[in-house]
Amino acid sequence: MPQIDIALLGLGNVGRAFARYVSSDERIHIRAVADSSGGLLLDRPEQIQQLIAHKESGRSIRDFAAASFIKDAPEFVKSLSSESIRVLVESLPTNLADGQPALDSIKAALACGINAVTVDKGPLAWGFDALKEAALAGNSRLAYSGTTGVSIPDEITGERVLEIRGVLNGTTNYILTEMQERNISFGEALANAQENGIAEPDPSLDVDGWDTAVKILILAKTLMGTDAELSDVSRIGIGAQTDALIENGRATGRIVRLVGRARIWQGRVRVSVAPKLVAPESPFYSVEGTSKLAVFRTEGRSEVTAYARSGRDAISQTILDDIIKVVG
Repeated sequence: MPQIDIALLGLGNVGRAFARYVSSDERIHIRAVADSSGGLLLDRPEQIQQLIAHKESGRSIRDFAAASFIKDAPEFVKSLSSESIRVLVESLPTNLADGQPALDSIKAALACGINAVTVDKGPLAWGFDALKEAALAGNSRLAYSGTTGVSIPDEITGERVLEIRGVLNGTTNYILTEMQERNISFGEALANAQENGIAEPDPSLDVDGWDTAVKILILAKTLMGTDAELSDVSRIGIGAQTDALIENGRATGRIVRLVGRARIWQGRVRVSVAPKLVAPESPFYSVEGTSKLAVFRTEGRSEVTAYARSGRDAISQTILDDIIKVVG
């Protein structure tokens, strides 16, 4: 495959992990980098690793190359076309309030013919249709496998999807696994997850069910054509109150998983998130730790299952797969 010139929008944990992951991959050439403050074009391949070290020392992109720094995000996106950069990889921090500033940057890239790969759920939650329209207008492609927890199985291509159920958040699944396997409280399990770098210092996005909600919503938009918004998702997270549900499960031979669900009910697609008791015969029963799994029920098939790992290497491989897909 010919070399693929790409730009990174976002140089946080995910962006840096991806840059390291593809450092020895001769197919991928990182030609530009930006974060929420601005960006720059790179002259030499070795600059990306120098820039990563620079950022991890607490300094800004501006300090790295002040003379060629591009402060304006639209100007940065515009510069990619003139440099023949084929793919924008976006991994800015997720903003579930309105999807910005990533939403506008991805739309601009797609509209001017640059393919986009994103792992950021905010733009898909708030601008799903607008992004699809921008891609159509620019004859470009958008891939977002990293926003849904699991990749959509090829087997259901062209099928009418009737229901999606999934354990889609690795952090909450780890916490629930700890609580049930070690018989400890929610607070203890959360503290363990934070100590091991699995949960953020502020874990509300995960434990309150927001992350699962937006992932199942994106899947429902993609496969079921719903126009539902994030505010329409019925959402119950996990917490100290989950202890009682776990005790109920122990008494009945079941375990608790946080499950996102999209289904057709009374002629509409309903999307929800809640802790559920699952029996040993359920595919979710054996999904432990930070692993994820989704089940897709279609009109032509019974059920198709997709499994995914968590971790930086896993998300980096997902990004790489999406890059190959959009340029193919």
